[in-house]
Amino acid sequence: MLIEKNFDLTRFTTFRIGGQAEFFMIVKNRSELVKAAVWAQSKKLPLAILAGGSNILIVRKKIKGLVLKISGQHYVIRKNYLISWAGTSLTKLAKIAAEAGLAGLEWSFGLPGSAGGAVRGNAGAYGLDMSSVVAEAEAYDLTKNKLIKLDNQSCGFSYRDSIFKKRKNLLIVGVRLKLTKGAPGPIKALSQKNFNHRFASNPKGPSAGCVFKNLQYKKIIRQNKKLAVDLAAKGLVRGDKISAGYLIDQLGFKGKTVGGAKVSEQHANFIINTGQAQAKDVISLINLIKRKVKHKYKISLQEEIQYF
Repeated sequence: MLIEKNFDLTRFTTFRIGGQAEFFMIVKNRSELVKAAVWAQSKKLPLAILAGGSNILIVRKKIKGLVLKISGQHYVIRKNYLISWAGTSLTKLAKIAAEAGLAGLEWSFGLPGSAGGAVRGNAGAYGLDMSSVVAEAEAYDLTKNKLIKLDNQSCGFSYRDSIFKKRKNLLIVGVRLKLTKGAPGPIKALSQKNFNHRFASNPKGPSAGCVFKNLQYKKIIRQNKKLAVDLAAKGLVRGDKISAGYLIDQLGFKGKTVGGAKVSEQHANFIINTGQAQAKDVISLINLIKRKVKHKYKISLQEEIQYF
């Protein structure tokens, strides 16, 4: 095993904001991941997984223990199932599925991140998410020192959440996706349409994607009925969701900067690293947005990005 010491993680995050890992290793398959986990346990070291690095903000300058970067592209198709290693790019899987005439991942084409990270965060777009296609996830249980399998229900999926966020002892190593057979042409066309929309609407520059979770209409109507009714009347409730970016935009945050962190002028739910942003800049901007939204709308925003 090649384990590096005092490794700078900056280049492995889409935000281009990093910290220094005490120990670092790239793992490219299940066997390497298990060996690395056993090594960390033998040294009584904390263990953290860095998947695609696309939905995280590294907030620690020094990260104690072993950080594993999940890499490698491994997958196989069996009938209408697409079985993948955790490190495979989600966009790669969407492309492979479309070429094979398997529908169900069109919404994800163009999204950054890995299969494992997508399962952990129940990634989604256009009203769909991973919970709609995951048949089974495979994980390494650090407490039992063995591989286990969890069916869809056992994954505990909810909006941008899963059991894997709550149980740190479970390291995702693979996933089995149940897709639907169809004609490759229409599947590819829808995938490309989603990609084009994503490319046109998402800001350019280093970021972690959407910073805040969109808001669930049913919850907002209990917290601020007038706001919920007004947004519904304007046609701004889509699939039981209210855009967090819309509310942030209404408060005039586009272009707002703190240090090297800037709220995108294109999409208010994105914070961009303008070149020299530090984690403290991003956190200050996030907290400012949360305070202003709470004061104006009497609702609480929740981060979609994960602090690492």
